Parts: sequence; C-alpha cells; structure tokens
Amino acid sequence: MKRRAGHPAHVHAEAIRKALEEAKPAGLHGKQLAKATKRSPAQVWTAIRFLRKNAVKDGLPPVTHNRRDGFQLSEDPEVWIAYEKAVFKAELNRMTNVIEGIVAPHTKRKPKDEWARLVLDQLGGVRATLEVLWRMERP
Repeated sequence: MKRRAGHPAHVHAEAIRKALEEAKPAGLHGKQLAKATKRSPAQVWTAIRFLRKNAVKDGLPPVTHNRRDGFQLSEDPEVWIAYEKAVFKAELNRMTNVIEGIVAPHTKRKPKDEWARLVLDQLGGVRATLEVLWRMERP
C-alpha cells in the first residue's frame, strides 16, 4: 500500500502557532498541542522546529518551553532568557560529559596526541563560555 504524503511543515506550524497564540499568556504541552490541533506528536515537533527556524523572518517571538508551562510564544523577555539559560545549561552538561568521558581519557592515554590536546583546549573554551552564559545575571 502506498504511503500518502503528509502536509508540509508550514501547514502544521500555522496550526500550532494559532493554538499557542490562543493560549497566551499560558503555554501548552506537546500532548495538549496535538489534541488541540488534531496533529500527531511528530507533526507537533515538526511544527515547533519550523516555527523556531522561521521566527525572526515571520516576526514571531521565540518558541520557548519549560516543564511547568509547556511551549509558549511569549512576548516577555524574561521567559526568553530563562529558556536560553536552560539551553546553555543543557549544552554545558553535554560538553562536560564529552570532555570528561571521551576527550580526557583519550588525552590521558595519548598525552602527545595533537588532536586530543586541540579538542580539549577548544571544548574547554566552549564549556567556559556556556558556564558564563548560564550563570550570568541580567543587568
């Protein structure tokens, strides 16, 4: 049986955008978005990715997410900053795990390996930057 082509991402994104606009200032969780828009969870994620990629072009605020409120199209910069800091924290944890679990053992076993030293130095800089961004207080 042939598989039928689905709707393009922008069609799902428009439905999700409308649902998030109607829910303002509150947000909606993924299951709520799927139910409200009659979309599958995969279609909801496709729409969220599309909205995030095109937010600037379409004049939208960023699509943020937190556990309490779910997805939001908030106009509040404090919501944006909280989300950005959460992303920085997640990436900081990810970089720390890569450094400690992969690159550091490589460097210890092959201390003169130029690649390992370069990667460790560069990722150390990324890690430091992410930590500063995560901890920084807003002026």
